[in-house]
Amino acid sequence: MFSLNDSVKKRWHILLWIVCTLTVSCESRGRFWEDVSVGRNTSSPATCTETIASDFLTMVCVPANITGFLMGSAVVGGSSIPEHTVASITAFAMAKYELQFGDWLTVKTWAGANGYSIINPGVQGDNGLRTDQHPVTTVTWRDAMVWCNAASEKQGLTPVYYADAVFSTPIKASTNSGSVNNTPGSEDNPYVQWSANGYRLPTEAEWEYAARYVDGLTYNRGDAPSGWQDNNPANGTVDASEINVVMWYSVNGSNMTHPVGGKASNALGIFDMSGNVWEYVWDWHAPTYATSTPYTDPDSKGPTSGTVRGFREGSFLNPAVAQRTSNRLANSPSYKFNDLGLRPVRRP
Repeated sequence: MFSLNDSVKKRWHILLWIVCTLTVSCESRGRFWEDVSVGRNTSSPATCTETIASDFLTMVCVPANITGFLMGSAVVGGSSIPEHTVASITAFAMAKYELQFGDWLTVKTWAGANGYSIINPGVQGDNGLRTDQHPVTTVTWRDAMVWCNAASEKQGLTPVYYADAVFSTPIKASTNSGSVNNTPGSEDNPYVQWSANGYRLPTEAEWEYAARYVDGLTYNRGDAPSGWQDNNPANGTVDASEINVVMWYSVNGSNMTHPVGGKASNALGIFDMSGNVWEYVWDWHAPTYATSTPYTDPDSKGPTSGTVRGFREGSFLNPAVAQRTSNRLANSPSYKFNDLGLRPVRRP
């Protein structure tokens, strides 16, 4: 490594300033040059791993897909059909664990002192020891959405869900009203700043992509649980012994939630994407998919309106068939139950 004297360094900085002034800006050009005084690139964008290192939730970076991702399952049937190809998925970060009650409570307590109102207190899982390491349950889709905004603001990130189209008023309150309000900007139909770096609920496409991801070229079957590994390829089935490794369900769950991360992770290092509790997603739910827009769009976000919001994966109360990564259910945004929680994502 060579060094430059102060005079030469000064000329370098003056020249760079002139170039940036005559173009748009150094920031908008990405500032790709090397800082010759220290011999390294000081302006490369932070990687996802670097960005999420300070998050209060443990997050996992999920790589982008630009070749198309096959979603749904003809084998499972029901609302999982038809199979369709989502054109692409933008990279994102997903919580490594289902949201633990302890993290839920930390943010909810902060929220109550900072202008937020999350109507339901949440519960430490269901039955069992009820520790802070159990997933939070008995919260609504509305509660989950507002909690994400509060968690974003608490961490100094940009909230995602707003009451107005210019993204100036984050939604800060949830209610237990039984009627669904489809008015744009309401608690049931917020405006979404998708480019914001704050916490939010995953889309169905993001959720299933992460659940089925193996190595970026191959993906697990839609009729298998997340993290499934076929130890007996000869029979071509998802065996009970293989299922027990990756999830808590009605056969091995002892009719209760379990602390997060108790089973094997999937290929991305994400835990409990099948079993333990259901997880809210963003999308308005339709009874079946389609092999056309909006389900095939890049970063598909589902229908633009509806009456019920989706959740994915199956829980400790459900049999193995409900744990398939293509399985999907939905209910009113005001619905809450003892086996339903959330797993935040965000754009780093």
